[in-house]
Amino acid sequence: MIRSHYSYQIPKKDGVIVKVAGFVETVRDIGKITFLILRDRYGTIQVTSKDENLCDKIRKLSNESFISVEGRVSLNKEARNGFEIFPINIEVLNEAAKPLPLDISGKIESTLEKRIDWRFVDMKNLKNMGIFILQSEIVRAFTEFMHENNFVRIFASRLTDAATEGGADYFSVNYFDKKAYLAQSPQLYKEAILVSGIDRVYDIGFVYRAEPHHTPRHLCEYASFDIEMVCEDLEEILEMCEGLMNYTFKKLNERCENILKLYNVELKAPKKIPRITFEEANKILLELGVKIDKNDLTPEGEKKICEYSKDNFDSSLVFITEFPFTKKPFYLMRKGENLTYSFDMLFNGLELSSGGIREHRYEERVKNILAKGLKPEDYDHLRFWKYGMPPHGGFAIGIERLTMQILGLKNVREATLLPRDPDRLNP
Repeated sequence: MIRSHYSYQIPKKDGVIVKVAGFVETVRDIGKITFLILRDRYGTIQVTSKDENLCDKIRKLSNESFISVEGRVSLNKEARNGFEIFPINIEVLNEAAKPLPLDISGKIESTLEKRIDWRFVDMKNLKNMGIFILQSEIVRAFTEFMHENNFVRIFASRLTDAATEGGADYFSVNYFDKKAYLAQSPQLYKEAILVSGIDRVYDIGFVYRAEPHHTPRHLCEYASFDIEMVCEDLEEILEMCEGLMNYTFKKLNERCENILKLYNVELKAPKKIPRITFEEANKILLELGVKIDKNDLTPEGEKKICEYSKDNFDSSLVFITEFPFTKKPFYLMRKGENLTYSFDMLFNGLELSSGGIREHRYEERVKNILAKGLKPEDYDHLRFWKYGMPPHGGFAIGIERLTMQILGLKNVREATLLPRDPDRLNP
């Protein structure tokens, strides 16, 4: 057994024998006493030795070597966490090379590019590791909320035979004697399954955008959380999204308190997310002196609307609804001639989610496809719309963007384990 306890599990009782394991963070030698700080995923442990043989062994350890220590717990108010371990035995399980490729302590700042080059070494820093632990807890909370609300998880294929959804460019791949494409979302699949009678579904997986963006908010591959549900109107979708965010923020506060403290974040669970129509948002922006786009919100517009929401509604989250059809995909239901039953959810100045009511009527969906200058015969999924497709809607949330906005990171690549952009395909 590598360990009997993690750092947070050590009994606060003199004389208890434990076995811990982790990385050598620092070694300090003071005369006849040697101090070793051992780090595991939960924190650090002070190991103190007066035994000459063990002291000599500790002095020879390189930082970040992986070791196990068996010893006795001794309460000490001056030690880290109020206790220390006096070792009986130290086993070096793997010695780390010197020098380290970057400074684990963070005292010497590394560029983001270098940090990503050495991603798994960079994560030895508990603050950096915390990004991905929190991200895991986001997905855990999402999944819990979905099952509590009777959603069924599906696993939609990311390989398609045609680049038909419209919008972003696709990556093409060789598929035996054919050309296939990496899906930019599971949108058409998560809609089509509703005709089966399963009326609430969700999907978590990577999606792909072959867009040559070099911005702090764009990736070519990212993890998307998608839901689709039978519903009557847009408000049902907004309430489901609202409930999801409320539940997730509450769980993050419970489960990731230490990580949030590391980033000086106070995460307020939203009871009610304000709703602002796109037309109203543009009026607000004009009053604030911000240049507008008549069909979409600009990055500056997103920031200003979030500031407005915070000042007027005390909410870091805000729904913008009823976007023009010209900038939205064909599968959204139109509201009149020019608008759609759609929404974007903004959080701390950035779009996190898009969604809306889908067009479930076969003839109207075909009209939407034609209105976009597309060909209905290219859309194999349409055949399912002939057999009683229920009214429905849904949304998608970018998991890396949500992580970035919660922790106040400057670049979505910081919140992406292995980012893929136009310049990076490794590690």
